[in-house]
Amino acid sequence: MTDANLYGFMLAVSILLAALAVDRIVGEYPASVHPVVWIGTAIGKLDPVYRKIGGFLGGLLFVVTVEAIFIIPLYAVIYYLTPFVIVQAILMIFFLKATFSIRGMNDHVRPIISALESGDIESAKKHLSMVVRRDTSGMESGLICSAAIETVSEGFVDGVLSPLFYFSIFGLAGALFFRIANTFDSNIAYKDARNFSFGKFAAILDTILNYFPARLSALIIYSVASAMRIRPASYDMMPAAAVPDSTNAGWPMGSMSNCLGVRLEKKGEYVFNPDYRNPGVDDVKKALSIFTFASYLSVLILLLPLMIFIYTAL
Repeated sequence: MTDANLYGFMLAVSILLAALAVDRIVGEYPASVHPVVWIGTAIGKLDPVYRKIGGFLGGLLFVVTVEAIFIIPLYAVIYYLTPFVIVQAILMIFFLKATFSIRGMNDHVRPIISALESGDIESAKKHLSMVVRRDTSGMESGLICSAAIETVSEGFVDGVLSPLFYFSIFGLAGALFFRIANTFDSNIAYKDARNFSFGKFAAILDTILNYFPARLSALIIYSVASAMRIRPASYDMMPAAAVPDSTNAGWPMGSMSNCLGVRLEKKGEYVFNPDYRNPGVDDVKKALSIFTFASYLSVLILLLPLMIFIYTAL
């Protein structure tokens, strides 16, 4: 490893570890200073402009424009801050932390757990509605637990593994590129008449970016469950992976369903392992523990070795 590569590696690792520490201590940033909120605002403001172009081309140009709006100026600032290493590192830590959330998932799911433990179903549904897009009004305990476990499972990929995976390869630009693409997927990548063509590029891009991390997540979830002495009900991932329409979502959700031995259901859309028992609040706790353990373990056994390889071999 050359001196330049060693410096780059040490800086990247320091930024990653510092961002993890900020996430652990601070959690989510306030909305007013959260870069993902800024991204969402930019998408909302520019949406009418690109709707006039419409179709696949309009959606493609929309994504490319917003990616450029955030990434190019940020990297220009980072470049000019090169003589001021501490300031440069603080800026990079701030933006990297915004691309992932470990404590935030815990902060959102624990109130659901507390409400279920106290028997307050209405409060559990209210807290759940803050993290899922589905209608929670008619849910009973089993479906609430299922939705919470599904959210935790998908959140491991979208909210942790994918952004940090792309950071380990491409630096901050990789993590931010993924987060913007994933935000677009949440905003316009729907199959309704208004968004089907316009949001297709965003959907394809998000699918491509999550393709490898989603499959990797299953291996990590199984490994963590084993380390926690949780005996999976099944090791056969292929049937579970094929359950939802999504190319990627079946891998983290299916592996969590298999590891916990529980049925996961989104009414009218999919059911994982229909013959398994309905999940309870203890299963939500286990899923959240697996998520947290898997998040930190993936940094230790996957991302840091990957960074060492990249800075040494390339």
